Amino acid sequence: MPTTGMDGLDETERSILALAASYKLGTIIKAERVVDDYLDGFEGYRARRAAMDALLHELALPGCRSRNRGGLFELIGLHLKRRHREMVYLFQ
Repeated sequence: MPTTGMDGLDETERSILALAASYKLGTIIKAERVVDDYLDGFEGYRARRAAMDALLHELALPGCRSRNRGGLFELIGLHLKRRHREMVYLFQ
C-alpha cells in the first residue's frame, strides 16, 4: 500500500526529481505511474484533490523547478488534470 501524507509526498517528490535528473524518452510514463501510486493511497475526492494540490505545490517550489527537465513537471500537471476529470466523474 502506498504511503500517504507527508512521507508519501516526500517519497513521490524524490522519485519525480530522480526521473527528471535522468530524463529520457518514456520518462513521463514512469512519472505518471509514480503519481498514480501516490494518489491511490488516498480515499475520496477531497483527499485525492488535496494530494494533487500538495504535489503540484511542491513541484512549483524553486528548488524543484530548477531541476525540471524536458518539461516533465508540465506533463505531470497535464496528467493530474486528466486524473482530476476522471475523479469528478467517479465521485459524482
